[in-house]
Amino acid sequence: MDRKVKVRIAPSPTGDPHVGTAYIGLFNYAFAKHNGGKFILRIEDTDRTRYSETSEQQIFDAMKWLGLNYEEGPDVGGPCGPYRQSERMGMYAKYAEQLVEKGEAYYCFCTQERLKALRERQEAMHQAPGYDGHCRKLTKEEVEDLKKKNTPYTIRLKMPYDGQTIVKDKLRGDIAFDNSGIDDQVLLKSDGFPTYHLANIVDDHLMGITDVIRAEEWIASTPKHVQLYKAFGWQEPNWYHMPLLRNADKTKISKRKNPVSLNYYRQEGYLKEGMLNFLALMGWSMEGEKEIFTLDEMVKEFTFDRISLGGPVFDLVKLAWVNNQHMRLKPVKELAELARPFYEELYDLSTISNEKYERIVEIIREGSHTLKELAQNSDIYFEDKYTLPEIKEGMNKKERKSVTRILDALNSEVGKKAIELFKQKLEKHDEEISEEEAKNILQELQDELNEGPSAVLMPLRAVLTGKSRGADLYTVIAVIGKKRCLDRINQF
Repeated sequence: MDRKVKVRIAPSPTGDPHVGTAYIGLFNYAFAKHNGGKFILRIEDTDRTRYSETSEQQIFDAMKWLGLNYEEGPDVGGPCGPYRQSERMGMYAKYAEQLVEKGEAYYCFCTQERLKALRERQEAMHQAPGYDGHCRKLTKEEVEDLKKKNTPYTIRLKMPYDGQTIVKDKLRGDIAFDNSGIDDQVLLKSDGFPTYHLANIVDDHLMGITDVIRAEEWIASTPKHVQLYKAFGWQEPNWYHMPLLRNADKTKISKRKNPVSLNYYRQEGYLKEGMLNFLALMGWSMEGEKEIFTLDEMVKEFTFDRISLGGPVFDLVKLAWVNNQHMRLKPVKELAELARPFYEELYDLSTISNEKYERIVEIIREGSHTLKELAQNSDIYFEDKYTLPEIKEGMNKKERKSVTRILDALNSEVGKKAIELFKQKLEKHDEEISEEEAKNILQELQDELNEGPSAVLMPLRAVLTGKSRGADLYTVIAVIGKKRCLDRINQF
């Protein structure tokens, strides 16, 4: 009988939460939810020298921000806890000793000096590094004698010398490893702490993990894990090794070449929907090659058949595009609330109505890629003090041409007339101007001056916004309002 699907992610709290954790977490979550299973979070914190309580909390926060909600974990509890390895330390030695009793592991009394000399000799002889099995040959009596003398020891897994270990990877097929090339892995260190390999397998077994979905960098360790399951006599999980996220040069993603902290992307104003959609595209594709989709849609359609094993490139340009698509899809009110903290950092929102604020968000989101950029691109609606465009050193030909056109328009007779006539019409108008009324005023100007849109609107846009392009000018006029439009014109 098939076991009910149960998967996990097990990050180490040693720094900012990594996009790789979100990437692997997403696929674990989608697989579990598609199959009616459970997704859990375990904290692997046995490296106490690098442990950070802040980092641990940030992992919890990042998963919840993304909506990758886990049923079991350190902060939510569950029937298989504790969910921090540091709180499970008492059990690992027991399991290591069990393997010794079964003849699947052995005590190793080799000193650090001997191991160092062994490595140096292997390097000098151009041999692959690895333990030489020295203590594997000790008799029971020799072992007891050394233990009576309180000689420090580790416990090592007894790997078979001959044959192969087959990793049955659900994505990559059978991967064969020659046992002769795998040394006897330390399971329990001399200080009584488990190594990653022992703790990982014991925890996965006790927590009922049925499928291990992790990055391909763990493939080399998997034969040791397979042998550990055999040694214990436990059913091994299904293995899925996902392609690594890569930089444009195909190297493994790293903070030297790309921001890798989830905190960074959250602080920059990426939407969780955009981030999850983008990460999904890093290793998987929706039926019909649909690129923009929600987490619920991914869960509904998820299958490992559509995983691509090529190294996905973490392309920030693509991420920006995907995020923009989700910004456009969001209801304006919801997007405005998400963007509010970014606006409040830059502007005094009390100067405009909530209706106008939401209209600004609606206008600016079309060309913005993040919530932060959304706020930054809204400056013309909040900043009344600015300078007119001017030719600056270092401008390229296109920029210089654009500014020249604006200055020519401003200094032309038509431009001057357009500004003066617009001012007169505005002074006679009520304080509130609708977009339709502003559109009518601009059309009247063109009719009365007998000029086209470019000659009339370009100087007006420049004097009202300090920019050469942007949203429809009638929208800008309606949002800014009569008084502020006049104030802007009068400062020049």
